[in-house]
Amino acid sequence: MAANAFDTLDAARKLKAAGIEFEHAEAIVEVMGQSVNQLVTTEHFDAEIAKLHAANTELHARIDGVVAELRADSLRTHLISVGVMIAAIALATTILGIIITQGNGV
Repeated sequence: MAANAFDTLDAARKLKAAGIEFEHAEAIVEVMGQSVNQLVTTEHFDAEIAKLHAANTELHARIDGVVAELRADSLRTHLISVGVMIAAIALATTILGIIITQGNGV
């Protein structure tokens, strides 16, 4: 949906025809033209929303990547902890076995 062009000459003529001095009409039309040029069109708005959506999608993808890395790190930490616990239990069992064996005089 394209914005209609603002016809400054036509607007100035209409203001003059309504009794406004030409210099004043020109100034009014110039201000109106500047204002019209600053309006946001539907196309511009949609394009900016699309940019935000793309940036949002990229951000979500980056967050998902970081979350996956954190989960993998957490899993590795748990596996290492379990390995250390198994080794500690094995060591404690071996020490206990030695103590029991030596206590029986075998």
